[in-house]
Amino acid sequence: MLLITIDIVLDRLLIQDVIKAILSSIFFHRLFGLIRPLSPAREVLEITYPSVDDPALDAVIDEKLTRLTAALDTSSQYIANQPYSGSAQHQRKAQIVVNFFEKKTRKAWFSKSEEEVCWEEWIINISSITPRNESEKIRVAKSAENQLQTIIMKVIDIVNDNKDHIPPIATTDANPFPYQISIPSETEDSWGSVFKKILVE
Repeated sequence: MLLITIDIVLDRLLIQDVIKAILSSIFFHRLFGLIRPLSPAREVLEITYPSVDDPALDAVIDEKLTRLTAALDTSSQYIANQPYSGSAQHQRKAQIVVNFFEKKTRKAWFSKSEEEVCWEEWIINISSITPRNESEKIRVAKSAENQLQTIIMKVIDIVNDNKDHIPPIATTDANPFPYQISIPSETEDSWGSVFKKILVE
């Protein structure tokens, strides 16, 4: 399995647009069915990025991004030793993870079952910050632009340089490889809430 980690620091107000650009770029290169590029191409922070003309995928990404920002707003994980430590109380972190799977048939004595085996995982670590003033907001936005440009190029380099781990396409399904977008902090926070409830009771 190929594991890719991406780190990014963003203004809370830019998170949905910038992370959508990253996710769209990943899916553009990792959906192997009959896909159609979105035209005209989307743009954020004056950077054009590739995306697939797929309303269903768009809806999934948008729903996950809404939950990601909610997870960031309720996150108890604060960031230390960051360049904007003057507003440390507003610095939070979360992850969004994309997995691609291969369907495999497992045979037993008198039966067989299907399982999904992950062949690639993208982990995006997001640090959310709130600029204290207008000049800092401009500086953070410029940093986000530079980070996004670098990440989109990184995605292109990774998909071009790593092909041997991709399973053979053994189905005529429109999307031969199932995918999953998850937000690990949601699970952690929910278990934390359950644990706190037990302690209270």
